[in-house]
Amino acid sequence: MKKRLPMWILAAVMLWLMMPLTCKAEIAGDDAFTNLTWEQVYEENLQGSSGILQSICATENYIICIENTSDATDEPDVISAYYRNNVDEKGNPVEQYSLAKRVADTNWEHGNGMAYNPKTNEIYVALYTNRQEENRGSLYVMDPDSLEFKRKIKISDDYNILGIGYQEDQDQYVIQTNVEGGYSFKILNSDFQVIEELGEYAESGKGSNYQDLHVSGDYIINFPLTLGLGIGDFFHIFSISRKDMVSTAPLDFKFENVENDEPEGLCELEPGVFLAVVNVTGTDGSRKFRFYKTVVPYYFDVSVETENGTVQVEHEKVLRGGSLAINYQPEKGFELNQITVDGKNHQVNPEAVSYDLSNVQRDQVIRLVFTKIPINLALIIWSVCLVCVILMVFGGYLYLVHVKRVRKKKRAQSRLARQRLIWQLEAEMSDGI
Repeated sequence: MKKRLPMWILAAVMLWLMMPLTCKAEIAGDDAFTNLTWEQVYEENLQGSSGILQSICATENYIICIENTSDATDEPDVISAYYRNNVDEKGNPVEQYSLAKRVADTNWEHGNGMAYNPKTNEIYVALYTNRQEENRGSLYVMDPDSLEFKRKIKISDDYNILGIGYQEDQDQYVIQTNVEGGYSFKILNSDFQVIEELGEYAESGKGSNYQDLHVSGDYIINFPLTLGLGIGDFFHIFSISRKDMVSTAPLDFKFENVENDEPEGLCELEPGVFLAVVNVTGTDGSRKFRFYKTVVPYYFDVSVETENGTVQVEHEKVLRGGSLAINYQPEKGFELNQITVDGKNHQVNPEAVSYDLSNVQRDQVIRLVFTKIPINLALIIWSVCLVCVILMVFGGYLYLVHVKRVRKKKRAQSRLARQRLIWQLEAEMSDGI
């Protein structure tokens, strides 16, 4: 005898089936980081004679970098802000990636990592070292506008923090410890308390240490330290949900006349559009840093809303640069009146049964509005007049037929009366004879 499933399980399944499916923008899988093309977009000399640019993050208006002057002294480090866009915060045109402002008034220890939180409008700096003993296991907080030190946040006394990233949708932070913490990834809540352990990595997949990290969706991305190993540069890709390293993708910056290089940090300018900072030493002995940009395969969410009609899909993931055909059907008595894409009106073809969205480069919302087919008053008046004319003509015709029938009947009656009169006369004459 088969056992029946409990009713609560059936109810839960039915509820799940009735729930609307939702998609979200995301990097297009573990293989998205292989065979990337990098474009050099900026180059500048390092400020200090022995300084190294250690970390990078992006705010709404700036790309902010820390150049570590020295780990051996308390000499202030150099904080530089570069224009993220081709206009400044006031809308004035500027040269993208050019220097906007620079400050050197604080020793940020090694300054190995940075993460910007737009909700708090603060930058959190992973120090990595602690020349000052009280800095062990701490973060420094930077004002993103003035680039000045604000305060310190203690995370732990057991390890220093290599890198930090921010998950805006979760309002959480991801940190990576130094070797004393097993190079482990940890998740912090908005109060900087450890709420989840993602695992320890006593040895990296490539190299023997890590640079700063960046969080994008389910992925933690960072550069392993491979300087001087002769094995090239790599991305390390870690899945938060799977708690596993899913890729160690090799990188090719297509260097020319470069003796050695060290990728240090990564930030995300747009969904799936990354900017890396790389220190390079030229064959002529020059010491510079460069910005390199790359675009990874990325799925965007296209959602379709309707009114008085149906569509083929309500949510669809579309690969960057791809297209989507949206088939639709109006309800009876309705026709397509309006198409908006992200709130902007697009041309409507009343005879079409689909709308083609092409070259998708971001999350988009499509809205199809169907309205009742309008009544044509002129057509109605013309139709009524035509019916009236037809009725008048037909009525006239019937009247003529009626008149003819009456006249014919009267003629028949007259003939019959005359005939009867003749019959009467003939009868009288017969009686007289």
